[in-house]
Amino acid sequence: MLDGEDEREVLWGAMAAIAATGPFIAEAAYAVHGGLARRCPPSRVAAPATVQPGCAAASEPAEAEPTGEAAAEAGTAEEVAADLLDRRIGALDGYSRHLRDFGGLWVQAIALRYRDHCLGYLVVRSPTSPSAEETALTNLLAQQTGIALARFTGRQGEPARDGPESSPGIEDQPATRSGSPIAGLSTTVSALTSRLALHDALSRAATSGEGEAGILQVLHDSTGFAVRTEDRFGNPRAEVGPGRNEPQTGLSGRPHPEPENQRQDALIQSVRRRPGAFRDRDRLVVPIQMAGDLLGVVTLIDPNRRTTETDSSALEQAALVLAPLLSHERRLAELEPHLRRDLVDRLIAGEANNDVFTQAAALGHDLRRPHKAAVLDWPGATERAALGDAVARAAQRLHRDVLVGSRGATTVVLEADEDRCDPGGELYRAVSDELGTGAGSIGVGGRCDVCTELPHSYDEAVRALTVRRRSQDPYGSTGFEELGLCRMMGSGEGEREADRFVREWLGKLLDYDARHHTELVTTLSRYLESGGSYGTTSETLLIHRSTVRYRLQRIREITGHDLSDVETRLNLHVATRIRNVIDAPR
Repeated sequence: MLDGEDEREVLWGAMAAIAATGPFIAEAAYAVHGGLARRCPPSRVAAPATVQPGCAAASEPAEAEPTGEAAAEAGTAEEVAADLLDRRIGALDGYSRHLRDFGGLWVQAIALRYRDHCLGYLVVRSPTSPSAEETALTNLLAQQTGIALARFTGRQGEPARDGPESSPGIEDQPATRSGSPIAGLSTTVSALTSRLALHDALSRAATSGEGEAGILQVLHDSTGFAVRTEDRFGNPRAEVGPGRNEPQTGLSGRPHPEPENQRQDALIQSVRRRPGAFRDRDRLVVPIQMAGDLLGVVTLIDPNRRTTETDSSALEQAALVLAPLLSHERRLAELEPHLRRDLVDRLIAGEANNDVFTQAAALGHDLRRPHKAAVLDWPGATERAALGDAVARAAQRLHRDVLVGSRGATTVVLEADEDRCDPGGELYRAVSDELGTGAGSIGVGGRCDVCTELPHSYDEAVRALTVRRRSQDPYGSTGFEELGLCRMMGSGEGEREADRFVREWLGKLLDYDARHHTELVTTLSRYLESGGSYGTTSETLLIHRSTVRYRLQRIREITGHDLSDVETRLNLHVATRIRNVIDAPR
């Protein structure tokens, strides 16, 4: 390409090289002058190495040429397709684009750029999407083609513009017309070999398990500059190289006062518009993108503007390798909470099978240990997701292994039981600290040796939570083992017998409250819970003491019970306790 006599030889020489790197078929080549793209037919030298625009691959069997009307129709169709492609190329913005709607095939317009100028396009098609290695090699060849084309446009001596959107400093390529053709080819091969070696090192780092830090270390070793990554909001992620202990404060490199925030937003918009490298003060910046979505940026720290085209290319390669890593990280962050909620829902619904063990192990949770269920209600939390996040952070701080989900309006936590004596009090305090309010309640179920018993533990936790919310002190935690007599109530016949007991002692009061919209049962419950104290009952219900006396008198009249009788008070107390549990919302 560097020894080509004109643009056409360079373009079709590059086309031949790209066609040899993968499943690519030549479609068309364009030179850009004054912002206008002009189609260049293949040269006689390049024609044997490639296929004609719009034709099938050279390996496909030749077909008989059409004659007569068929030939005319074929010629017209080719002219229409060529005109459509010319208009599509003319509308591009100087960067490589995937022409998605072009004939239903995978067709790519590869931009040939030098510094901040687009000098041409190569259009190739493929029966399948190329691999990452084939795409990387194509990008390297496109960069070399841009350098070769610059000889014919006079751009090799133009200085790079300064400013946030200028291209990085690139050293001029040595002229090869006056030099040896072999020397020019050797230089190109050496550059390609170096870049392929870097791509291989970056790929190994990406698959070694070292993650983002490993990729940055390879980039630092290759360029010698300190390197950093930041998220799409300008917040620091990772750094390798000198100065790594200095404060990291986003794209601008300094703290974010209000005027700087505006500049930060402008820089991020610039990143979205310009997929290539650009300079921001003392740094060279390349966006990390996947499918048009900005995931972050990777930068070289270069206060003395010593970066070369090789450094810029290495930075862009690192961005390509980082893109799937950051995209996968984001997908996991979005997917993991959904997977955890689904797993919790299946476990408390009694759908425990081999799949749940596999899913739990993938989330880093061992279901074969004893567990217990807990349910939380925090009216002070702005939304259920915020409560779930607070629980996860609190559990991490307490070094507890939990799965967080939800059922209705309550948050459900399945915790690996470690024989703790504390029935949720420690977790309640930690969640309160995270949310900044203690206006919440936790109910904790009994211990389960196998996960198939988790529905029973969840039911116990719901009953414990209900008792706590209806008690004189509704905020805090209550374990099922603390419920006393109410623990004996189970499902089925036991619960039906408990319901009959409640109807026997409280039936008349319940019916009276339902007809007259009164709260006599609640008043009786608070009175008995307080040990028969008028003062405590009035404070709890926020009513006057005389109102408490009046209601208790009405209770005696309606039920016919003597509240001074010890046996009667015991049965009424048990009935109100049971009623608080069996009326728990599900």
